[in-house]
Amino acid sequence: MTDSTAPRVLIVDDLGPARRLMVDAVTTVFTKNGMGAPIIVETSSFTETTVLLNQTFDFAFVDLHLPDGQGWDLIRSLKRNADIIVAAVTVMDDRRSVEATLAAGADGYLIKDAEPELLHFRIERLIAREPSLSPAIARMVLSRFRSSEQLADDPLTEREREVLSLVGRGLRAREVAEQLQISSHTVRDHLKSIYRKLDVSSRAEVAIEAQKRNLT
Repeated sequence: MTDSTAPRVLIVDDLGPARRLMVDAVTTVFTKNGMGAPIIVETSSFTETTVLLNQTFDFAFVDLHLPDGQGWDLIRSLKRNADIIVAAVTVMDDRRSVEATLAAGADGYLIKDAEPELLHFRIERLIAREPSLSPAIARMVLSRFRSSEQLADDPLTEREREVLSLVGRGLRAREVAEQLQISSHTVRDHLKSIYRKLDVSSRAEVAIEAQKRNLT
């Protein structure tokens, strides 16, 4: 941490409400953990942030897709300081964004629309200098290291894979039912089984599992 008693935090996001959300979350968590109110610097673009790269920050929270550049390039530059903790804060959970961000050296990958309590928990892990990934992102990363034999050992039935494929493409239960010519009730039963077998809890995580199995 810098010589100042108050930690310096950089928050990068082109959307004002998103920056305010992070300012409130960071202030709440830092104060709760006895670190005092942080000194927060806000920027709204790639260019505006690059001007500040010669300054010292203890923590940074960076949106990935800015109007004039990619957040992971900022993360790579920020991580030239080995002491800084940097997390992506984004709505993007596609494989390309995740891999580019982690390859740039990010210490965390936070999803913007997470519940406030979950967002606070992820920030707490970061200030404790522990890697912090949402469960869906962690599973995506782990899937890269699975052997082909493990992926072949799929617990889903053929019909469940069909349902997973269609849901992964964005279809709703009614649309899946029409496509497969089965009832919506049957589709919901298949979805319950898919959620249980794959240990997922949201449509976003289902979509990731479909991508992982090359079903989309």
